[in-house]
Amino acid sequence: MKILKKALAIILTLVIMSTSFVSAYAEESKATEAVSFSNISQEELLNKQLSEKGDNKITFFEDGVTDFVIVMPDKCTDSLNEAVVTLQSVLEEMTGTKLPIVNENQADDTKKHLCIDTVMNTQRPTDNIDDGYQIVIDDKKISVCGTGENGTRNGIYAFIEDILGCMFLTPDDTYIPQQKNIYLEKMNKIIKPAVQWRDVYAYETVQNKWAAKLRLNGIDIESDQTLNIEQLQYEGWGTWCHNCYTYLSPEDYFEEHPEYFSEKNGKRVTEYKGREAYLCLSNPEVFEIVKDSLAKKIAENPDQLYWDFSGNDNPFLAGCECEKCKAADKAAGGTGMGTLLPFLNKLAKAFPDKYISTLAYLHTLKAPENIKAEPNVVIKLCSMPGDQADSYLDGENPNSKQFKDQVEQWSKITDKIVVWDYVVNFSHLLMPFPNFAVQAKNQKFYEDNNIIGVFHQASREKGGEFACLRSYVLSRLMWEGSNMNVAECVSKYIAAYFGEAAPSVLEYMNLCASELYNSNQALGLYDGLIAHYDGYLSESNVEKYSKFINKAKAVVNGNKLLETRLEEVELSVLYANVLQPKIDENERQTVINRINELCDKRDITMVCEWESLESFNQNGLKNAVSAEKKELMKPYLIAGGIVAGIVVIAVVSVILFRTIKKRKQN
Repeated sequence: MKILKKALAIILTLVIMSTSFVSAYAEESKATEAVSFSNISQEELLNKQLSEKGDNKITFFEDGVTDFVIVMPDKCTDSLNEAVVTLQSVLEEMTGTKLPIVNENQADDTKKHLCIDTVMNTQRPTDNIDDGYQIVIDDKKISVCGTGENGTRNGIYAFIEDILGCMFLTPDDTYIPQQKNIYLEKMNKIIKPAVQWRDVYAYETVQNKWAAKLRLNGIDIESDQTLNIEQLQYEGWGTWCHNCYTYLSPEDYFEEHPEYFSEKNGKRVTEYKGREAYLCLSNPEVFEIVKDSLAKKIAENPDQLYWDFSGNDNPFLAGCECEKCKAADKAAGGTGMGTLLPFLNKLAKAFPDKYISTLAYLHTLKAPENIKAEPNVVIKLCSMPGDQADSYLDGENPNSKQFKDQVEQWSKITDKIVVWDYVVNFSHLLMPFPNFAVQAKNQKFYEDNNIIGVFHQASREKGGEFACLRSYVLSRLMWEGSNMNVAECVSKYIAAYFGEAAPSVLEYMNLCASELYNSNQALGLYDGLIAHYDGYLSESNVEKYSKFINKAKAVVNGNKLLETRLEEVELSVLYANVLQPKIDENERQTVINRINELCDKRDITMVCEWESLESFNQNGLKNAVSAEKKELMKPYLIAGGIVAGIVVIAVVSVILFRTIKKRKQN
């Protein structure tokens, strides 16, 4: 009888375990409440106040006529000159009148001036406006001015968007309302960005110098735009990341000094599992070589303010495992920062007029104990593992809470943190990714923790899901700060970009966002479709998305521009459809044919960060669908296995019970 009781107890325990396992299989997230995007009519999109006179207003244009001329500095950079020409072009398209552009020494005092200045005379010593600007509007003069040319350029683009009501929608598209009468409110405002260093790492932001119009300062807009995305990004940084071998290379030193490199399993290595390894930072000779190398780099590029020293990108190796390095990391609470941060502090003291940065990433992600950062040390903190459904401010999902805790811990060590945020699904660049709801709260979290810079990493490949919209919203949010109404910003963008098709696009976006919220699922950076198969990417939801897109296409039928723009959204819905595990294979082929047609038209060559469209057509789609089907069945197979095990245990228990009973009877 005791054996039977034990067997029943085991069975009951296994049943409870199997139930818990299956119910916990899907990762849950208390998602930030979905934003609701509202339809804005084309009439509402117009800034009607511009056409209304008022007691506190000046007349800028009346019936397309103006008394103003644009006055600019005698000498300026190409990017500032381009901004002035853009202002002239926008005003001409709005009003039908082309304002003359004259240099300061040619200005006619009988005319009213729209002055482009680069010296802010009213700046107080306490005003730290970074690359902000001042706009003054009075009866005789309009002035757009920064403390330097970058700020003035930002002011010009702000004047075009925030005062004239235009929108820089994409690298090639600007929304410009027709406005013959323009009456401007008198003002004297100094505006500065909410984030000091701002970048959206995306293919689109570096095209046609769109980054300048978005008022980003993390992209070198003065450089030759034929350069690739990697060469244009990271404005102000002499070195960026994963670069320790550029200071001390294996080619130069390993043969004679293997002790300069990381130890693994008792051996010094420069590579581990096919990836570059690290340096041995506890070796004093390593510091001297790195310091001398950095000095040379700074001498070659003295204008660069930020200089990074980071470990290589190797997820399989947690730094150097020699006794000294292990002891330092252990003393710091079990983080690679036990060796790295003291090394950085010494570099920072050697170069006090520069910022010395490093990555908090993988084994160096965790903040160290009992070590403070030097005032000129910058920590680039990666949002790992991250969750784009739950904000870092709320931190109610394990992934978002982990990053929230890391930021708060690092904030006790330094007041100079650059957040490296991931805002895209790297595994499926074309798949719907409704992550707009968390962005304002994330920005608020950055502000609360004195974040000095944000690097939003999106897709480096062309044509990602809502790539331009996401870049636009994130850029404005970093400028305006967390008080910006994200829903209103998105709604205005959709109205301006999609015109009559906007209501259907908004229906699609709202359903996406609400279904993600209702599912309580985390939104990960590598999620497959099955992660949201019971949520926003279910068969029924994707079918609804398709109906919204078809409805939008019917509305704009014949409008080639809007039809082309709608294809961006259609492509994402098609991609979600082609991965559905249960659709007929003939239908799947029809969908992939349409995907290929649209990708070819839009010159899209990559479907994820490491797989091309060509590979996707050959084997990638088949493998992805197969993996999705296995993942879909996995909880049931596991539960079935557990139940089968329970049955076996029950049968064995019964046999044992009967055997014992017979023995007692005999």
